[in-house]
Amino acid sequence: MSERKPAGSNEEKVPLGQKLLDQPFLLLVAGIVVMLAFYTLWGLAEILSLRPAPLP
Repeated sequence: MSERKPAGSNEEKVPLGQKLLDQPFLLLVAGIVVMLAFYTLWGLAEILSLRPAPLP
């Protein structure tokens, strides 16, 4: 049988961006992962760009 929607129901498709932004723990994890990756890559780039220290 076909399912009928109630006459007063106004179901709209929720955009993916809004679904993601409505989940605070997902935002927390995403923020931690992005900052961890950013600072790790920045640190690796700094280490690789250092000149060898002259030894006395």
